[in-house]
Amino acid sequence: MRTAALFATVALMSMPSTFAAPTPRSEPEPIVVLPEDSPCRGTAIPLGRRAVASDLTRADGTVDLNKAHLQLARARAKFTRGLANFRSNMGEAHFLSPDLVDPSLLPGSPSFPAESSSSSSGAADTDVPVSAPAVKRRRDKIFGESGIRLHGVPPSASTPPSSNGSFANRRALERRAVPNPKVIPNPKWTGSTAAGNSAKTGNVGLTNYGEGTIFYGSLKIGSSAQSFSVNIDTGSADLWLPSASCNSAACNAHTKYDPSQSTTSSLVSGRKLTIVYGDGSSTSGVVYTDAVTFGGLTATSQAVGVATSLSSDFQDDPYDGLVGMAYGSISTMGVTPLFQTLVSQGRVAKSQFSTYLASSGSELFLGGMNSAHFAAGSTHWYPVISQGYWTLAAKAAVNNKVVSSLGTFSALVDTGTSVIVAPTAAAKQFWAAVPNSATYGSGGYWTYPCASPPTISFSFGGAFAEQWAVSSSALNLGRVSSGSDRCVGAVVGADIGINAWILGDSFLQSVYTTFDFSTNQVGFSDLS
Repeated sequence: MRTAALFATVALMSMPSTFAAPTPRSEPEPIVVLPEDSPCRGTAIPLGRRAVASDLTRADGTVDLNKAHLQLARARAKFTRGLANFRSNMGEAHFLSPDLVDPSLLPGSPSFPAESSSSSSGAADTDVPVSAPAVKRRRDKIFGESGIRLHGVPPSASTPPSSNGSFANRRALERRAVPNPKVIPNPKWTGSTAAGNSAKTGNVGLTNYGEGTIFYGSLKIGSSAQSFSVNIDTGSADLWLPSASCNSAACNAHTKYDPSQSTTSSLVSGRKLTIVYGDGSSTSGVVYTDAVTFGGLTATSQAVGVATSLSSDFQDDPYDGLVGMAYGSISTMGVTPLFQTLVSQGRVAKSQFSTYLASSGSELFLGGMNSAHFAAGSTHWYPVISQGYWTLAAKAAVNNKVVSSLGTFSALVDTGTSVIVAPTAAAKQFWAAVPNSATYGSGGYWTYPCASPPTISFSFGGAFAEQWAVSSSALNLGRVSSGSDRCVGAVVGADIGINAWILGDSFLQSVYTTFDFSTNQVGFSDLS
């Protein structure tokens, strides 16, 4: 079984305590530009780290379920919002939307019978509107240095859907169920980068907040190079920051963007920033374009959401804003995400970015892979089965044995979620395969004997040949109580508004992960 060294329980998104006083932020390490003769030439963006106990684990080593529930609420709001954005941007629902998909059309359909899926999708039906807005349909076009494009959704099951399986837009889904990947040449591709651009790679150092609940890096905006710390999230697609015109307590706790201080800023007419969170709070504002420098690489006329009102949810967060690294089809503002702008403007050597998440020295690498952080020859690539999120076909194994009852399921690779989230029914099947496991509370958590943790791993399509293990430390969210011999597992059962598993940082901390827009693949490597 393929294993990798563990450094800390990590996650890019966490919920702050509403009762704790804000803790001063640790400043991210300086941007590192690698030498010209380096095989991984580029700029490293270090990820900063705040040295406090994990938001999910108390100082005494026990799990804090209240904070875990809050994190799941934030994740649910994010994915509900992302699916609604996809519908608005693309003119049709995403194939993982609970209100759209007949379970028989999902990967691993044997594990999603109609009678069991109806209860899990019922609540989610209220989160994503059934009727699509009347907007012009467009495709999510992503072109990289190889000049190819992928679109489509996984093929439907070999048998036609049941005639009694009513769900919205069935004909649209069947029409889009084309073999994947579908590669289309970019007719404008010339085989070279844009004139006047110097394509290279870049390292963005990341700060680990809360011993593994948030990683954030820095970027600069505008002609005056205003500096901000941003949460790095592969589960969303927008760049946003608080506005200088916002004077709420939540905004005043952070560095605020002032477009009047930049000669390159421009207000985008007709675009709005609107984000609603799990607790009902919201963030709203306007959209500007400006020059954004990320890891030493500058994107011109990049869309930036500028929050004129900020949810109190963010007051204690250690970062100022967020940069989404997913596909533009889930953008709240309907704009091109930052990294894709860097790609289209020829600023990066490759249409790849990589994450290395550790207790120290974490980084986001733009334009390829940093060979200092992974074992040579260990990389394996897996196809993205649908654009929007970084979605893979996956299988789960316990103690080196595939959990056959789960079949093949869709899994989102998300640096913005702290744990591994499975649909409630799937989580029950998974933990049934774990020896001596037991339910804990009523919120979708399970425990196992701390002295004998199970070996949990995931494999990915097409061949499902390699097993990528979750370390025992990452699996453990904490003990049930002080001195208890039972530990709470990081595979959590929750129906968070999307028909997929979420592979958060409890998984990603054990591997070096590379996201490739040009081939629409995700690569995993052993840590060096």
